[in-house]
Amino acid sequence: MKPVRMLCAAILALTGLVAVGLTTEAANAASSKDLTVNYSQVMKSETFFAYGELSTNAVRTVRLQYRNSSSGPWTTKSSTTSDSEGYFGFSPSTTKTRYWRYYAPASGSLASIKGNPRKVTVVAQKVSIDVVRKTQCHFGANPTSDVTVTFDFYPNRVGRQVNFASSAIDTNDYQDSSGKVSFRFNPGTTNGTFDAAASAESFYGASSFATPVVHYSITSCQIL
Repeated sequence: MKPVRMLCAAILALTGLVAVGLTTEAANAASSKDLTVNYSQVMKSETFFAYGELSTNAVRTVRLQYRNSSSGPWTTKSSTTSDSEGYFGFSPSTTKTRYWRYYAPASGSLASIKGNPRKVTVVAQKVSIDVVRKTQCHFGANPTSDVTVTFDFYPNRVGRQVNFASSAIDTNDYQDSSGKVSFRFNPGTTNGTFDAAASAESFYGASSFATPVVHYSITSCQIL
């Protein structure tokens, strides 16, 4: 497998696309003028991967271009060289929603190729939080049940580290393919209301993201 194709396959595997049956070849099958991206929705300043295959199957210059609306002139972001089978790839980042395409200028007997525009949208980071056993009581020194806090991040980025902190435990884990990560811990037997929060670490240029603080409570059970 050629180096550029190997990189395409690696990116697909890391972003979970292979898991749902989208191979590099299938991703490019729609049209040789299509620009494939690993994420069509990105966080501000996040690096994404854009790649494709030229129909000419020749080593030649390929430029990645963008514009800020669906019409207007194109601006060149970067330039690379395709391999002998026509495969090429770029790793740009963006702070705003833009349209992207590739452009291969004419070379020798080869005519220029203008790829199809592809929109990449910049989205805000968000999270929803679910707390299981948010409130519970206990008898004396009897143990309490575990509390589980689940964070559902958007956009989801499999493998992104999330750091969790509470009065009972400080730990970390990684987002799964749906953007979720759960932390389960025993809150102890001290009565009170306690805080818990998490922070998703910076990810390929995107800034870290701190979640809102959630609360869980422990009280003494009342005997009627």
